[in-house]
Amino acid sequence: MNEPNLVRRLTTIVAVDVVGFSTMSARDEEHALELLGQRMATTGSIVKHHRGRVFKATGDGLLAEFASPVEAVRAALETQEAMRSANASVRPDDQLTLRIGVNLGDVVESGDDLMGDAVNVAVRLESIAPHGGICVSSSIYEQIVGKLTLGAEDMGEQHVKNIPRPIHAYRLTLEGAPPRAPPAKAASATTARAGSTLLVAVGSIAAAAVVAAGVGAWLMHDRMEPAPPAAVQAPARSASPTQVATAAPAPTPANPPSPVPVAPTAPSPVGSTPSNVPATAPAPSPPVAATRPYVAAEVPFVGDFRRRALENYARAEGSKAMAITVRGHLAIATRRIDDAAARRVALEECNKGVKREVPQPREADRCMIYAIGNDVVWTFRLPPLPPPPYLPPTRPSPPITFDPAAVPLIREPARLHLAEHYVTSERKRALVLGRNRVEWWSPSETERDAIRRNLQICGHITGRPCIVYSVDMQVVVRTPQRYRIVDVLTPPDLADLNAGQQVAIDRYLVADDWRAIALGRNGRLGMATRQPSETDAVNDALRACAQAGGTECAVAAVGPFLVAPK
Repeated sequence: MNEPNLVRRLTTIVAVDVVGFSTMSARDEEHALELLGQRMATTGSIVKHHRGRVFKATGDGLLAEFASPVEAVRAALETQEAMRSANASVRPDDQLTLRIGVNLGDVVESGDDLMGDAVNVAVRLESIAPHGGICVSSSIYEQIVGKLTLGAEDMGEQHVKNIPRPIHAYRLTLEGAPPRAPPAKAASATTARAGSTLLVAVGSIAAAAVVAAGVGAWLMHDRMEPAPPAAVQAPARSASPTQVATAAPAPTPANPPSPVPVAPTAPSPVGSTPSNVPATAPAPSPPVAATRPYVAAEVPFVGDFRRRALENYARAEGSKAMAITVRGHLAIATRRIDDAAARRVALEECNKGVKREVPQPREADRCMIYAIGNDVVWTFRLPPLPPPPYLPPTRPSPPITFDPAAVPLIREPARLHLAEHYVTSERKRALVLGRNRVEWWSPSETERDAIRRNLQICGHITGRPCIVYSVDMQVVVRTPQRYRIVDVLTPPDLADLNAGQQVAIDRYLVADDWRAIALGRNGRLGMATRQPSETDAVNDALRACAQAGGTECAVAAVGPFLVAPK
């Protein structure tokens, strides 16, 4: 291999490995392999959900890469949470415990595989992680400081196998002291385990990145991670009802502003940071995952016509379980011998339903156990939704008729699918658009149910609130013409707003009038709403940005879309 032909790049590597799999396999190899396949499938789904990619299976584990260190750590946290939830509902012999290592560094591409020092270090970090825990390098720690709420125990410099230099490592923990930078001089490997404890705080708003790749059918396009965050603060002056100006501190040189604001992915789809963070002891027994009580009205994705079945499940006695998919497939098993039997039957019946009704099932169609007994064990968080009422109370006038060729942010296969199925459907339907070119529609019995379900599905897939583009054959948002549409604007894109500004943003996102947001190079923000034309909205937003002290103000959003100059 010639050095000039090597393709090198910086990326984040996550190494996942099962603790004691050889012992489990020796007891019952077939069962152990089946269990491993199920858990690695769950891990793979979480990796994809956080815009990562599994590039290698390692026998009893896997290697994945992420564009963002923050999303890599979030995926690692959610994976451990998923394992704890799964272990809580099975016998001790069916429990799998993971160790995870995370590293940021340079890799060499070899087809779909990745090689190099960054991969080797991630694997070695995994080997020194506690059972059920996560170990990260100092390069990862420096990237997540100020962005995630969790602790980090400084392990100092670790000398690991086949790595010639010491690796400064941290164990992620639940407890922590006030945040501070990694120490200038690390403790030795001998004293590292007694190390200090550091806390990683919450971040607010990220800069933009625009990437798209096709996946096909109803679920379209892979997603990639935005650039590191930059904070936005409350305005320094009052604003008129149609012009809102907000101010933010000037970004640091290491974190330059972008002309388009994009929020960091909300901690997976529900809006709260994982409550279960790996323990710090070298080899603790796997903790029991926290569950929440089953409430029929909170079950996502399922159509209103199945609400009675959801309510009946709550009243059912004995061992029971419920399985769901993001398309709304539902299977319930009640009055079984034990919870394990109920779980198995619910999954089997759910998968049979998917096989009957979905011609070409995809990863998103995989059945998931939502509840066992009256406890919710679903490892994902509830899907994030836009502010109610989810779409404008009035529709654009004159009406805009739905045309597949005019839908923004989608590719040709999606347009053909919309023309063949969405346009010809006689049921109620709503097309929703999500971050990084995700589009989804699914028919329902009522308009309200179609809007709710599709927003939930899209929010679950993207991890951020989506927007309603059309209901039946009428478009419900105005599409900018002067600017190129880059992506969908979501509520988390604008953080640290006071109550009045948050109300204004919520109204902005669900209005049907012309409106725009302008962002200055120094982070100052201006917003204009209730304008008669796109030009008026743009000009007023730029004026509001300048009045807030913005420098080199540029239009960041028109209506519910992030935009860039054509």
